[in-house]
Amino acid sequence: MDVQSLGTILVPVDFTEPSLNALAVAVRLSKHQQTEIHLIYVFNSATVSPPATNGQGHDLSPEQLIQERTDRIQLLATVTAQEHQVRCSASYCQGKIPEEVVRTASRINADLIVIGTQNGADPETFRLGADAYQIIKTVSCPVLTVPVHQKWITFERILFPVRPVPGTLEKYTFTRKIIQNDQTAVTILALCAPDEVISMHQLTDEVAVLTEKLTQDNIRNQALFCQTDSMAETVLEKADELNTDLLIITASLNVTTENYFMGPFTQQIVYNSRVPVLAIRPESALNEQTTRISWQYGQNE
Repeated sequence: MDVQSLGTILVPVDFTEPSLNALAVAVRLSKHQQTEIHLIYVFNSATVSPPATNGQGHDLSPEQLIQERTDRIQLLATVTAQEHQVRCSASYCQGKIPEEVVRTASRINADLIVIGTQNGADPETFRLGADAYQIIKTVSCPVLTVPVHQKWITFERILFPVRPVPGTLEKYTFTRKIIQNDQTAVTILALCAPDEVISMHQLTDEVAVLTEKLTQDNIRNQALFCQTDSMAETVLEKADELNTDLLIITASLNVTTENYFMGPFTQQIVYNSRVPVLAIRPESALNEQTTRISWQYGQNE
């Protein structure tokens, strides 16, 4: 399978367990692809802990705290490079995490962002999901969200939902970059609303093309068709049922007369999935000229 290599992987790190778990996944992808990892630490007054005291009883100034965190992210990059024999660099900045991550991704021309998440109802869990979702909405490259409750070593059981939205083949083109061995199996899950005959015919054609490409690439595959009014819930249920270790979705945009809205499908998957989610925005959506991207609940795709 002749596949273009993955480019630079960007990993937001704040030294919490979710971010370090995401880094571990990025390291494995980097070693497989022989590509570079770039770590970014974003200083945000809302998430930075209060100044600590040193052994002499003096509080660290904000400048000292920033320097401490800067030294720490640079050290992590050095240790990661040495221990895993990968290229790893680091940078730091101040501001809002989603905005700075997106800005850095553009500056270094990142091919993938890997970010840690976790499930639960506490404020920190919600913040992680919100940051990841905001990044997906605005960045041009794919985003891989990694739940913290498990160590993800390989991606061998991939669930590939297909809906009546653009970008299916673009999604597969990127997927080929991260398929790591010949043990990988892909399940295509074709989804449409009940009684949508046109959508079902469209999905049938797309699944046929996708199945042919998978077969040509010697990737084991199967296709499932499902009519449902609750696409996100159906995908999450199938992911559990099939013991999936990677879920790949199209993060499509809706066009309204005033704004572009990311529908609830992407949001629900990112917030609730118990397995890593690779969210890919189709090129057709990225080429649209938008004046504003708004986060709104309840918009249908």
